[in-house]
Amino acid sequence: MKEILDLNRIDIWYHQLDEFTDENQAACLRLLSRPEQQRHDSISSHAARLQYLAGRGLVRTVLSRYHDIRPEMWRFVANRNDRPFIDPELGVAALHFNLSHTDGLVVCAIGSVEEIGVDVERRDRDICLDELAPVVLATAEMERFSKLSYMDRPEFFFAHWTLKEAYVKARGMGLSLPVKEVCVDFASGSPRISFTNPIDDDQWRWRLWSLRPTKEHIVGVAAAPAAGSPTVELRRLQAISRG
Repeated sequence: MKEILDLNRIDIWYHQLDEFTDENQAACLRLLSRPEQQRHDSISSHAARLQYLAGRGLVRTVLSRYHDIRPEMWRFVANRNDRPFIDPELGVAALHFNLSHTDGLVVCAIGSVEEIGVDVERRDRDICLDELAPVVLATAEMERFSKLSYMDRPEFFFAHWTLKEAYVKARGMGLSLPVKEVCVDFASGSPRISFTNPIDDDQWRWRLWSLRPTKEHIVGVAAAPAAGSPTVELRRLQAISRG
């Protein structure tokens, strides 16, 4: 079924890895380009290799729902910070994507907005928040974080972290953007972004969304639409490579 690329909507497609069957995995392997196959084969961790395969399969499958190109025929290029884009030689205009994966879930954002980013994390990820929070959170965020109970801190941290990562990915600048200088505020209900002096950007360009596709996962989405404020729709893909 072909999808209509709505200029006022961003689609967030996701697939749960406990549904990524052996049949789907075999089908996805056949979709990969030679460099993707080599990258897949070089990953030593089974879990990381599965996430990579599901992610590449999800991107290819979903893009083909919007454009008449077979999943195995998509080609991609990357900027100097390794941010992937659709190869311009394919002649596909105004179709953009961003991909993220974590334990149990792969997510792909699709829209007409070129600056679009998505990030997903497990809210129960086993990390030391007390050590990581001061590295990731801005001063104002850290003040709010320190006042929370230990039970509430993971939700706060991962909601902020995924939005910061989504913004960094949307900018396509990788680690050159200091996430500690990006500040997210949920005070008005919808998340808002602001920056300190080291980041040269206009905060008013950006729209943020914090989503919960499953009870275990938090997804952050950041986009800089040319005008207006697009909506975001969660879309579940049950079988990668079959649409």
